[in-house]
Amino acid sequence: MRALEAYRVALVGMASFPIVACVDLFHSTDDILTACQIDAATPGCTPANGGSSPGSDAADARPPLNFCDWTPEQAQAVAHRTCAWLGACESPMGGNAFGACMIQALLAFDCAANPNHPVLGVAREGWACLVAATSCQDVSQCIFPAGQPVCRNADDGTACATASLGGGADSVRYECGEEAGGAIWGESCTLWGETCVSQGMGAACGGGTGCDAGVLASCDEDLTLVHWCGTDGEDLGLDCAGNGAGHCGGFPTSDASWTACVPQPAADAPTPCNATLSVACMNGTALSCPTGVPERVDCSALLGGLVDACSPGTLNPPFDWTSPCGLPEPCPADACDGSVLTGCSRGATFSVDCLAEDLKPCRLVTTDVDAEPHAACSPP
Repeated sequence: MRALEAYRVALVGMASFPIVACVDLFHSTDDILTACQIDAATPGCTPANGGSSPGSDAADARPPLNFCDWTPEQAQAVAHRTCAWLGACESPMGGNAFGACMIQALLAFDCAANPNHPVLGVAREGWACLVAATSCQDVSQCIFPAGQPVCRNADDGTACATASLGGGADSVRYECGEEAGGAIWGESCTLWGETCVSQGMGAACGGGTGCDAGVLASCDEDLTLVHWCGTDGEDLGLDCAGNGAGHCGGFPTSDASWTACVPQPAADAPTPCNATLSVACMNGTALSCPTGVPERVDCSALLGGLVDACSPGTLNPPFDWTSPCGLPEPCPADACDGSVLTGCSRGATFSVDCLAEDLKPCRLVTTDVDAEPHAACSPP
């Protein structure tokens, strides 16, 4: 979804009033869930610290704690910590930048705000791994579970690697930093519902390589990947296997005109609706029905509590149920004020105190993939 920012900017830019949102949660770390609270089967967990002894019947039968069991306050606190650590340990390259990461983390952690497209599968495993991380080595293992690839030269730029021990599709974009001979920075495209695609001399997170010229959108033969062709022929699609019902489809079903990720109906969902790309806003919540199932996403909760965080109109692109969420005000540059980091995404600013997250003070980091430096906490 991060690769769709150009579409979101065009959509929210139609609004006529300036708004600035600021999420300024300098929270207590008492709200942070431990690894054992997240997954009771984590090695080392015991009944005393929130889990069962490894190998016990209770541990084997007890599934990982669902993110949807968390309160919005817990989701906010965990998102702040997770994104602060990701940027500190793997650099704020691409979607690792604090503001962009916060949007994606809240979509994964706050099921009250995002009830129809909860995170699934490998994407969920990646987020759960980062939440449980307590060191930069842990974070690196979450991004590179198959081990870091090796850079030939410090100026190799960006490239793709697979995160799976068994191979498979490339899902990690990595950058060779100042230290030649080691891939020191990595971005998991899987967390954003995307894959890593080689582009010229570099790489990018996107929808894959299945974009056919002249075909605006399609759903692959496995009914998981939505391919969407950008203006330059790049694939800006989304992996629907990582959210909602886990697959995509064409809609309306009688005569498909667009493709979208199929949602999970909410427990209190009203009756089915006629598939449409229209979006209505109610108290900061976007209401839509692209697949014939009523959907909602709380833009206000994602963007700092403002009821004007939702822009009515049309889903653009059709598969991005979050596209109405954004503010028309352009993002200011990332900033550091001692230990306080401020980043921005979709016009909304997000702040975190690095010291409160057991990290060192804020710094500005320049990466090869971003024209402007981004703020990041320093590693512990």
